[in-house]
Amino acid sequence: MDKKKFDFKVLFFRIAIVLGILLLAGELILLRFDYITEHLYAGLVKDPPRSPPDGRVIVAPADGTVLYIKEAKNGVIPEIVKEGVPVQVNEHLKSSVESPPFNGILVGIYMHSQGVHINRIPLTGKIESISVYNGPYLSMNSVESKIVLTQLLPGWISVKKLIGLPPFDIADRADYILKSARDSTLIRDARGLRIYITRIADYYVGRLLTWVKEDQSVTTGQKFGYISWGSQTDILIESSPGLSVAVKPGDHVKGGDTVIAEY
Repeated sequence: MDKKKFDFKVLFFRIAIVLGILLLAGELILLRFDYITEHLYAGLVKDPPRSPPDGRVIVAPADGTVLYIKEAKNGVIPEIVKEGVPVQVNEHLKSSVESPPFNGILVGIYMHSQGVHINRIPLTGKIESISVYNGPYLSMNSVESKIVLTQLLPGWISVKKLIGLPPFDIADRADYILKSARDSTLIRDARGLRIYITRIADYYVGRLLTWVKEDQSVTTGQKFGYISWGSQTDILIESSPGLSVAVKPGDHVKGGDTVIAEY
């Protein structure tokens, strides 16, 4: 009786090994086809294809929800998280901004942990500098919970906008916006317009992957980095004649696809 049980276990084990080898061989064969590889990559890494629009536009550098839109004047942002307290542009970027004092628009995009994590170039130009700030890695869980819960209530964001309230009340739980580790990339287009992309790291990110380097020419919609978990990507756009913002807080944007400004 014991021998029969033992033989059954051995047979089962051998069958499992054979099936495992066949499945592995099948996967290796399928991965030799570009079509299959691209779909597996898009599914696992969440990197869907994007087609940037034509024209004098600036596209979103990341997928996510617009948290805020702030105007920077003479190198100062009126407020981000600190209610009524001005914040230096340099403090937000954690790097020095060349003179003259920066005037422009700051758009904050929260990247959900379950969303697309690829970062894309907002407009064609040249990478002038990349600065890294190895600060603390603060958790963004409380902010993400606030955003998700707000979005679950149908029409609640529209009501808050209608009565003049910000869609997401995050001022008391978003210290990471000014304190957490980050990197800031300066891109200058052919006319000299400056754009800073600041990627703010979450506690669970570990590190931000960057696939471009200084002095490299880049094009609108090009992939330039990856964030492995939820995070935030802000874009600071220098003031320019004809510059107009095309999004508002509460909007969902797609990196390399959604137009956030025209100039």
